Amino acid sequence: MVPFHFMKSILIAALVIIIVAIPTWIIGSYAKTKPAALHSPRYKSGFGGLMWVFIVGQIAWFLRAVWETTFISSEFFFMLARNEEMMMQAAVAILPTVLALFLGICVIYQIAAKRTPNAVGSSIMMLWVMGPGVAMFQSWFFKLALTQASLLQLFGWAIFWSIYFAASPRVALTYGTPRGRRLAAQA
Repeated sequence: MVPFHFMKSILIAALVIIIVAIPTWIIGSYAKTKPAALHSPRYKSGFGGLMWVFIVGQIAWFLRAVWETTFISSEFFFMLARNEEMMMQAAVAILPTVLALFLGICVIYQIAAKRTPNAVGSSIMMLWVMGPGVAMFQSWFFKLALTQASLLQLFGWAIFWSIYFAASPRVALTYGTPRGRRLAAQA
């Protein structure tokens, strides 16, 4: 007989996978309908490959951030009802996270719908602001140290995708970057 807690964990994990998979499939399917800016017989272009992993990660991050922001907001509103002097702390805890949520939507939109070099550049910039930027600002304000795991996660995600977006021939061709124009001309 399987313990109840184990089954409950499996069901929760399955639910989380479904909640992330449905919007990923919808957004990824939409992104695949947008033609690449450039084409080359030597390299693949268009939405695909590791871009699916990026969209999965961004959607998972976005959904987790919505859940956390909702929870934090409700707690701070309860605290503000008791102590109005907490307004600055509440604003610094909530507003940068709301900004990061907005930037998260913009990044997903840029990667899925746009086919311009600016989409890549602005997505990289927004990744750095919404991840490491917000976390470092909040940890500085509250005088809290970020754990090594959180630093690795925040900076690792931003560094990996910055390098991928800059170095990938698929991204260069899909979004028509100057490097993509050179790759398309080589064919």
